[in-house]
Amino acid sequence: MSVPEEILSSANAQTTLGLSKVELKKMLKEVQFINEVLLTLIKSTDMDSTLAAILDLAIKITHSEVGGVLLAGRYSNETQIMLLRGELTEERFQKILDKANFIRKPEAAREVICLASNSEGFNEMLSADPDLLSFISVPMIVGRETVGILVLMHRHSGREDHLGDYSPQDVATISVFAGQAALVLHNTLLKIENGKKEVYLETIAALVSAIDAKDRYTRNHSKNVARVAVILSQGLRLSPREIQTIEYGALLHDIGKIGIPESILNKKGRLENEEFERIKEHPVIGIGILQPVDFLQSIRAIVHRHHERIDGKGYPGGLRGEDIPFEARIVSIADAWDAMTSDRSYRKGMTMEQALLELQEHAGEQFDAHMVRAFVGMVRQNPPLFASSAAPDPMQAVPYPVLKRQKAIPGLAGINI
Repeated sequence: MSVPEEILSSANAQTTLGLSKVELKKMLKEVQFINEVLLTLIKSTDMDSTLAAILDLAIKITHSEVGGVLLAGRYSNETQIMLLRGELTEERFQKILDKANFIRKPEAAREVICLASNSEGFNEMLSADPDLLSFISVPMIVGRETVGILVLMHRHSGREDHLGDYSPQDVATISVFAGQAALVLHNTLLKIENGKKEVYLETIAALVSAIDAKDRYTRNHSKNVARVAVILSQGLRLSPREIQTIEYGALLHDIGKIGIPESILNKKGRLENEEFERIKEHPVIGIGILQPVDFLQSIRAIVHRHHERIDGKGYPGGLRGEDIPFEARIVSIADAWDAMTSDRSYRKGMTMEQALLELQEHAGEQFDAHMVRAFVGMVRQNPPLFASSAAPDPMQAVPYPVLKRQKAIPGLAGINI
């Protein structure tokens, strides 16, 4: 007796529906498991434990025998092995990566790449590790930025039930996981970066205080220069990273004064030629002081070149025009502005209009002409923003060594900058 076609169709539908429910339950269980672990990870600020948890979970999800996590370089395309799991040495793991040329290509940082024994290029990787069965590379992406890459492998383990290839379900699940793991990793990196920033700012504050302790004649100069330099940088539409570099560089532009004898910095009378030459050494002394401090290397050009002139008559290198780093040209204008508009022990500060005329007169000689035009326009549009700061707090004082009129740097009608 034949089974009616309608009954067969109904049976097939039920079987299909039953399989879908099983698969759905499995998927929901995996997603729930992933979310629970990731919620725990978010609470951690420790990079080692975050990476370990992410990698261990990735290995568990895909039933891999080997796994590694690579951290993407922030300023380059290079990646670094941060953690490795499984019976494989880091040296052998690196050899496999070296053979996997695609790992260094842009597409590896954007999409999941799964390779098996029949894949193009797999034999090259097999030459580095004969036990390799399959390989999967999974980028962890936040927005448009790849923060890391998960690398997972199946290798011979001596088990009869050993998995040789990654299934489409493995690829789909690890792809979802990588997206969530990327957010956790990015969050941890931000927390660490913010922590470092606090340390950076404390270090900068300590250095500025050290400058201040050397000179009793000027107060808040470095802070004023930083404030004005930031405003000018914003008006020139620089990037946030460039503006931050300029702010830090302006705060520490006179750090080299620490190496100048107090007898010269605080001298009330006329500076002798030799004393003036010692004062001119502070940019070079400054970059020497900054040399061991990794996070301050980006401001070296400002510290070194803020006394250079467009016409080549500045110091210490006599650089001309655009050979002078643009950050240093910005700080040079801010430095001169505060020097001219602030009171000194030997003179009253200029009015804003007088200072603007001085800058315009020396544009193209001492200062970048384009930057001067932009600065003048900004000052005239919003004068209070560029007013000299109020009387300084001695506990917050930031110094600026005085060069007497008789030994002033050429330019700006004898104003010392």
